[in-house]
Amino acid sequence: MQAKQSKVAGSRKGDGSPQRASAVSAAKTGVVLQDTKSSDVSTSPKVEPASISFNNWGYRHASRKHFAVRGLNLDIHAGEHVLLLGASGIGKSTILEGASGLLGGDAVESANEDGQGAREQDSAGQVIAVEDSEGGVTEGGVFIDGIPAAAAHGRVGLVLQDPDAQTIFERLGDNVAFGPENMGVPRPQTWQRVRQGLAAVGLEGLQLHRSTMHLSGGQMQRLALAGALAMQPGALLLDEPTANLDPEGVEQVIDAVSDVLHDTEATMLLVEHRAGPWIELIDRVIVLGLESDDQVKARVTQVGDDAEIDHSGFRRTIVVADGTPDEVFENRDLDFAALGIWMPDKYRRPEDEIHRIYTDDEPASDPAIGDGKALLATNDLAIGRNGKAIAEHINISFAAEQITALVGRNGVGKSTLSLTLAGLLQPVAGSVEASPELAKGASGNSPMEWKSTELAARISYVFQNPEHQFARGSVLEEVMLGLLRTGTPEEEAKKKAMALLRRFRLSQYASVNPYTLSGGEKRRLTVAASLAAAPRVIILDEPTFGQDRRTWMQIVSLIHSLRGDGVSVIVVTHDRDLVTALGARVIELQARGDDTGVRSMHVSKKSQIIEKASEDDTVSSNGANLKAIDTTITVSPVNERDEKVRQSSRSPFLASLNPTFRMLGGFIAALPLIFSLDWVSASIALLLEFILLACIGLKPWRVVKSTWPVFIGAPGSALAVLLYGKEGGRVWWHWTMITVTDRSAVLALATGIRILAVGIPAIIAVLGVETTDLADSFSQILHLPDRFVYGGLAGMRLFSVIRDDWAALTASRRSRGLGDENKVKAFFPQTFALLVLSIRRSTTLATAMEARGFGGDIPRTHARVSRVHPRDWVFVVVCAVVPTIALIASAAAGTFTFFGG
Repeated sequence: MQAKQSKVAGSRKGDGSPQRASAVSAAKTGVVLQDTKSSDVSTSPKVEPASISFNNWGYRHASRKHFAVRGLNLDIHAGEHVLLLGASGIGKSTILEGASGLLGGDAVESANEDGQGAREQDSAGQVIAVEDSEGGVTEGGVFIDGIPAAAAHGRVGLVLQDPDAQTIFERLGDNVAFGPENMGVPRPQTWQRVRQGLAAVGLEGLQLHRSTMHLSGGQMQRLALAGALAMQPGALLLDEPTANLDPEGVEQVIDAVSDVLHDTEATMLLVEHRAGPWIELIDRVIVLGLESDDQVKARVTQVGDDAEIDHSGFRRTIVVADGTPDEVFENRDLDFAALGIWMPDKYRRPEDEIHRIYTDDEPASDPAIGDGKALLATNDLAIGRNGKAIAEHINISFAAEQITALVGRNGVGKSTLSLTLAGLLQPVAGSVEASPELAKGASGNSPMEWKSTELAARISYVFQNPEHQFARGSVLEEVMLGLLRTGTPEEEAKKKAMALLRRFRLSQYASVNPYTLSGGEKRRLTVAASLAAAPRVIILDEPTFGQDRRTWMQIVSLIHSLRGDGVSVIVVTHDRDLVTALGARVIELQARGDDTGVRSMHVSKKSQIIEKASEDDTVSSNGANLKAIDTTITVSPVNERDEKVRQSSRSPFLASLNPTFRMLGGFIAALPLIFSLDWVSASIALLLEFILLACIGLKPWRVVKSTWPVFIGAPGSALAVLLYGKEGGRVWWHWTMITVTDRSAVLALATGIRILAVGIPAIIAVLGVETTDLADSFSQILHLPDRFVYGGLAGMRLFSVIRDDWAALTASRRSRGLGDENKVKAFFPQTFALLVLSIRRSTTLATAMEARGFGGDIPRTHARVSRVHPRDWVFVVVCAVVPTIALIASAAAGTFTFFGG
């Protein structure tokens, strides 16, 4: 229903001072005015707030049939704090990316200077579409301060929905510094902004050199927000920035945004399903919807009455409600439940409150207790990764018909515990044991011992990153997979899969590639795919992330309905309402020394549940009593899991060198030896290399260990030359094409030693160089183009995540029943999945870099200084002396031979 629309007043008040006038000029070129009178890192400099306008704007993603957003007309005034609401899949994330200038940029640039070329209409009044280089289609225009969004570099800071997509560099601090660097912020102010941004989002306890590979999903989300805050943009666009954070993290992020908005007066456009905690920051609420069929028919007048209209293709995005929070949320004519909108606590009516939800098909047992028959239990379990335990002596059980919520702060180890329970991560000590009922017909009592198909039929796992779970080329095939792997006939599997897709509002995407769905749609798909096979234990890692209220209710109902089939459900969640609606038992993972925990998540009827639990409750398979009393598992403190500063070499001397000079020295030491194939020069060079390396702290055994590939390759190459090399002198042995002679033996010896002499300095010089330091050096010392250097660096970072992606894909395939396939047969599909994931990571990484102002016209500054010292030149000279002495010695000995001579 169309609600009354009321515009909120425009920009916030300004003082009109000369300093503010300078700020306006600077901000419009993407340069933030610095407050030179104070170095207080808690003070944010004033910026000119940005206005955002959508003029008949629409965008259709490449390979998609329909527009994600179409015909949107909307004005966001400078300084407004706007909450953008709408059902999951309505296109809110697309709108934010459009406002950031990340969609159809080259299409807009090809239009006229004022953007009119992208907004022309044909004779029928339809907006002309312009295709971009990525295959996406743009209609209309989106403008920041009256100029096309693609040209407004640095004016908008975007926090994407996927935190992984915004991690550009390996070190934590470098990621936050990237935006200010691209905006030309001087070095001292850059590091002030870095520390301020990290402190604002609660990451001040982590070292700046900490690897982003060792952050949890919630920590990565805070890091992404810190990077956007460090840019101090005129408009801050937030795409569900707190959806995956613990309650304390939510408070920290909102407080950080509040402080920034207060200090900078920036515009904010927020997309957030759970808007309650943000409501005090909001002065305008916009609710989006789609045109009805009647509205489409009335508008598309050029189509005859008898013609069929593709309503989905013509349907436009409309503003259903627009006004202050009071005007919108107190409007009784709006059906917020039907729109999938969560009512903020401040405006909740009795019918909006979340209570324990009961469904018709759930059993009579209490979901916090279940039927008392344990399906899965732990026996003195210790969990962790790489053999290092973060929690020990865990003894818990999970009963049929029971719902258990694993809660705790971000990074505390919830996913580690759940993966161990699912048979996807090896325990550090102890065991996870299945009941005889669950293990019946399987190849052991522990999930880790089961074959993949055995595991898929008994325990199903929904991964936190949906893309790690995808194994098929269409949405329908994805849901059918579990059914087919557990023996369901194809026609029946298709029927059941389509029913699930309709229930999750995904049926229209049945033939679509899963990777092209929105974040919320991907989440629903992975839940549907896991529920399809209906195993006895289901583990859901953040199942309600990114869901509107309507799809959230569907997931709750489905979880309850599973209890009727005797399923034990384990959810890893920060969602307080989910815990309440499910009536779940709560197991809290709490860091040692942390006495605050997340007690606010406990269900309201907890005391009644405890009273019902008696001392003689059913005993589990490992001897632990099954009770509904909440359990606390103590883990090592997250911020005490410190990382040492990673040295770029075990040699302090090499670690102190400039990366460019290290690479240059290794190249100079190796290259001249290529031109001579004699054992004298190679031997002398190799001897000098070992002596010099020992002098700088690298003993021979360490050198061999660090350069082991050349010690494998050298003998093989020498053997090939010995058997098939040039003949000459006495014949040692001859057989068919093989002839071993004096000449071939000498060449073989020279070849083997030369490979060592060339390979060792090349590897040692480069080994351990931090890629960000190398890129800084290339940019500052060699003056290579920043786009080439840092674009390549961001691509190189992907190599560091391939191993983790491969491990996650392996675990996912095992969970879905695909892990028993022939290794060769399984390798290629998994490799293809990794390739697709890598390509998508590359694309989103490029998007994240553009969102941080990369590639703009402003001269880039560098947060880290790449300096050259006298020792760098000494190193290069010594590296040149080694081959020089070796070649002179071989010439004096008469053994010098040009390669190929």
